Amino acid sequence: MALWLNGPITEVTAMTETFVKERKHNLTGKVEPVGIDDACAFLCRFANGSMATFEATRYARGHKALFTLEVNGEHASAGWDLHDLHRLEYFDHRDEGRLRGWKSVHITDSDHPYMKNWWVPGLQIGYEHTFIHQVVDFLQATGENKPVSPTFADGAATDYVTDAVLKSARTRQWEKVPAVR
Repeated sequence: MALWLNGPITEVTAMTETFVKERKHNLTGKVEPVGIDDACAFLCRFANGSMATFEATRYARGHKALFTLEVNGEHASAGWDLHDLHRLEYFDHRDEGRLRGWKSVHITDSDHPYMKNWWVPGLQIGYEHTFIHQVVDFLQATGENKPVSPTFADGAATDYVTDAVLKSARTRQWEKVPAVR
């Protein structure tokens, strides 16, 4: 999502950790060494000069599917949380001082993208409906002979980032992310 919203990532610095070094194999029942990380955090630089931090873990108990995004700029910030996917949190520093603060914007009116195809304004759609939107976008783009996102190049770009993250965690240095050709 970050690549789609903000463009290519040029370099990363990362750390990973495996907390449980050996685990019981689901099929064999044998206790074996683990080859996957339990947690990862990384800082990246984008081609447009901006930066981002990412974190992921298998051990965030209490969060069943936490996926949040926050974008901060010179004058404003916006945040989104999958657990409340119909709201954007928005702050604009240019607002008058006594009115300045975070605003919760409920994005279900019929003039918001996709919502014109659903129920009356104010009623929410569910996570599963987002997959219907993906299919519709795919079919419309295919019918109009237009590119469909995400592409294989988008997938490769994501792979390059994750490879650089794992390399950086090993080398403990900034690592360049190759550009997709």
